[in-house]
Amino acid sequence: MFAILSVDFDYFIHASAEERARFFLKGGEEIPRDQLSALWAEQYARYPELRGIGVVDEYYYLKAFLEGLAGDLWAFRQSDTHRAIKDLIDRIPRELPLRIVNIDFHHDYYHYFSGSDYCNCGNWLRRVMEERPHTAVKWIRRADSQICSLEGEVPFEHTTDLRCVFTERFDCLFMCRSPEWSPPHLSCMYEELVQAALKAPQDSWNQGGLWA
Repeated sequence: MFAILSVDFDYFIHASAEERARFFLKGGEEIPRDQLSALWAEQYARYPELRGIGVVDEYYYLKAFLEGLAGDLWAFRQSDTHRAIKDLIDRIPRELPLRIVNIDFHHDYYHYFSGSDYCNCGNWLRRVMEERPHTAVKWIRRADSQICSLEGEVPFEHTTDLRCVFTERFDCLFMCRSPEWSPPHLSCMYEELVQAALKAPQDSWNQGGLWA
């Protein structure tokens, strides 16, 4: 089985669902990237308390885990958007059993898409499970994360216990920043996670030609 650890930085923001709805930007990936800075500046001006938001303790637990990862990862990929994980998964042979552990505030099993936008940051996991129905999924969520889609509760394992991740082994690590969901004053914290991953032993990364 090929195991992927997927990490969306928005999980670690120390803000409730209510606070996110109030303080954060309205919209998602459809916000033009060149407008994000100005839009966030407006939010900081409107809600000065936004700058006081930090990260939850789980951030430091994961950072320590990433620093100690064994050197048996095939690949590490990072992106601004979670939709990029779909491109990575598409390169894994269909006959290879797949397991995804997704650390994320959102379940990413939503239905929405617009126009020709078949896959986006909110439905990539639904697309993967449609195309690979035997994929095993575990979602590490926050206590107030939304756990339902249009059909009801998401059809995969979910838990608020991030530490359960630390007993598993992974072949691939994917991380995304999600700048439309993450206040920019926390960008340095995301970069620290990336650097923690890069400190892990990497002797076997990218071997085997799968990611060439």
